[in-house]
Amino acid sequence: MFGQQLIKECRQTARSLIYWLIVLVLIFNFATQLGEIEIDAEPRKGQEEYGYKVSSDKTDIMKSTLGGLVQEYAQGSYVTYPIGFYKRVTLNEEKERQIGEIVRETTGISGSEEAQELLKDWYESQISAAGGSQEIMMKKLEITPSAGLSYDRFTELMDQTDQILGGGSSYGKNDRESNALVPRTYEDALEEYRELTEKDRLTGGYARLFSDYMGIFLALLPAFLAVARGLRDRRSGMQELIYSRKCSSLVVIASRYAAMLVMLILPVLLISLFPLSRCMNYASGAGISADASAFVKYTFGWLAPTIMTAAAVGMFFTELTDTALGILVQGAWWFFTLFSGVNTLKGGMYGWNLIPRHNTELNWSGYQNGFAQLAANRILYVLLSFVLIALTILIYDQKRKGRYRFSWKNIGRLKK
Repeated sequence: MFGQQLIKECRQTARSLIYWLIVLVLIFNFATQLGEIEIDAEPRKGQEEYGYKVSSDKTDIMKSTLGGLVQEYAQGSYVTYPIGFYKRVTLNEEKERQIGEIVRETTGISGSEEAQELLKDWYESQISAAGGSQEIMMKKLEITPSAGLSYDRFTELMDQTDQILGGGSSYGKNDRESNALVPRTYEDALEEYRELTEKDRLTGGYARLFSDYMGIFLALLPAFLAVARGLRDRRSGMQELIYSRKCSSLVVIASRYAAMLVMLILPVLLISLFPLSRCMNYASGAGISADASAFVKYTFGWLAPTIMTAAAVGMFFTELTDTALGILVQGAWWFFTLFSGVNTLKGGMYGWNLIPRHNTELNWSGYQNGFAQLAANRILYVLLSFVLIALTILIYDQKRKGRYRFSWKNIGRLKK
């Protein structure tokens, strides 16, 4: 009975316009973000540069952070990301004066005119170093801290700066430690490459990057499919007929849920064949023993719990209210989750976020260090989705028995 119902639900999903729109969004997301994967070759000694890495040295952090502050102070505007979106802040006279006092205490620079003169000299030196080309701005401005400025006092003043700007600036606690970039050495680059190709077997790193990008939309779009499927029977007048069928409530809801999961995971697996083939071709030419099953593992281990949760939220609130409330609830959760994870993009800091972030094919060691937390995260959302589906089955069963009627004034009351 369940198998027949599952096949029927899969066919129903395949006939849904919403479903094919979701597939198109996933394809577009992949094509624009990962369509052209460039796999770097093994670094060689004597290269002109090996890229940059984040420095944890306190002096580097202070120099780079103060350089950014002086530059924005001289320009009279500040870039922030209060909820993940770009925002340019222009301060009133009083707040600008407070920033000026912080700049003077931390750098010894007095007033915006002195800052502007320093910035002008820096620009000219950069253009000169580039051979007169104005198209290249090489290095970030770095400012040496005032003599006697302790790191504790520096962090205190930067916290004040972030507060004055309304939060979300590069001077806040979560961001300033990533401000300082220093050149990587050959040894750094080689170690990173070997982690990717030997420990991660190449495909592991790119499967995480694939999961990072795909997870953004898969944390939201399944709710649209679930809501559309739930409301379709109501609009077409099929609800009463379904209630009268012999299939149990468990079979009806479980098969519908399983069909959505199957139909959503299938295009993800098909799309993953493109980066997989690119990785396998590169591995073959470079003599790397790649893991051909990596994308399948990450699809089920990383992405499936996200899909399950988003679909379960959509089904639960649709069955509870007979409205599209599930889209609003999941949309709000998605919005908060997406932008609360902007500081975890480099990976290794997965927490309890619905969308674990790892926006790089590198940082295998960070992934390993955070694996236990990631596993707990994924298990939690699988369990949450099961709870929501169990509640959906309960509500659906009460409807079939005529014991439940939705009311905005009294949600969830059973008729006596």
